[in-house]
Amino acid sequence: MTYSDYIEGTKQVLEQSKSAKKPYTVRVSGKDFIVYPNVFSPKYFRDTELFADHFPIRAGEEMLEIGPGIGAISILAAYKGAGKVLAIDINPDAVKNTQANIQLHHIENKVEVRYGNLYEALKAEEKFDTIFWNTPFGFVEDENVLDLEKAIYDPGYKSTEKFIKEARDHLKNRGRVLIGFSTTLGRLDLLQKFASEAAFLLKVIYETESEEIYPVKFEIFEALPIC
Repeated sequence: MTYSDYIEGTKQVLEQSKSAKKPYTVRVSGKDFIVYPNVFSPKYFRDTELFADHFPIRAGEEMLEIGPGIGAISILAAYKGAGKVLAIDINPDAVKNTQANIQLHHIENKVEVRYGNLYEALKAEEKFDTIFWNTPFGFVEDENVLDLEKAIYDPGYKSTEKFIKEARDHLKNRGRVLIGFSTTLGRLDLLQKFASEAAFLLKVIYETESEEIYPVKFEIFEALPIC
């Protein structure tokens, strides 16, 4: 099986997800969430629930999630004890979707969503104990990526590189970066390169096997600043 076969399989699943023309409900980790059209959906991609179920939240911590999609991981993190969660998404439909789910779960006092690209929507003084992104680990060269496709494809890994290399500026003392990834679908060599260049120690803290069109391995990586 070649890398292009895996990427093509993911593209097929994405095309299936585009068939939704109106909002519907999915269940993630035992709770209901609304899914809007044009938003990355846990109905078709299992990594959201896998990462949500095994997300290592520390009680009371302040967390930033990049690319929340429907907002499931951010909201479930609040249920698990996070003190405050901020979610930022570049897809305006995902921002609306996350806000709808925040309201559905009556958790406005703990979870906030903003529109923006990576860290651009942050205020200068905002820093976090944990920064998380279920990264778009599909490496492609084509720059013409639609909003929904940005959830799974990162042209040239430019966004992933920026996410890692600028993360330190937004971490509290003893903060950490958590990265949702797939060594089957993603470029681990580039992830390791960016972490090394940004002086982060990278290690796997969770891994599992799943299946989309083909068997796929998913991981959560922890990146800790090297002082």
